[in-house]
Amino acid sequence: MHSFKTARFGELSYADRDVITLPEGLVGLPHLRQWILLDMGAGLPLKWMQSVNDGNFGLPVTTPDFYDQDYAPRLPEETLRALAGSDADVVTLIITTVHPGGERLTGNLAAPLVVQPATRRGAQLVLDDQRWSLRQEMDYVRFGLAVQAGAAEAAGPAADLIAVTPEGERQEIAL
Repeated sequence: MHSFKTARFGELSYADRDVITLPEGLVGLPHLRQWILLDMGAGLPLKWMQSVNDGNFGLPVTTPDFYDQDYAPRLPEETLRALAGSDADVVTLIITTVHPGGERLTGNLAAPLVVQPATRRGAQLVLDDQRWSLRQEMDYVRFGLAVQAGAAEAAGPAADLIAVTPEGERQEIAL
């Protein structure tokens, strides 16, 4: 087990098998390549993607279903090769912005994260498609139903990823 200090959660412990590797990092942050996915609370459909490289940096993510149920960007062949998977094997995560006061949530559909659960390798795509917004408003009704249900099943199929709780426990999560 490894551990490191974070600004938001204090000391976190994780195993190598918990790490999601983004070989190219994020757009504008290429040095942030290793991440762990943290559960933000039972039934909450937002997860916290915490940088292992920088304990001061993390971001909320969720599935695209909370923004657009028809969201299905085509993944470039080179990305699929790098992830060693197919479109069907990849989990898509949307970086979410929680605006001041927490009353507004937007997602960056123009630059999703894609992760291959079996290899735990991922990438941030930059889509050149006018249909996808940098600040897509969340479907608050759908999100609220998922929260009320106490689980993210309302968002659609569960993602096959393992998250680490701030206490260091591993758990399969549904995004």
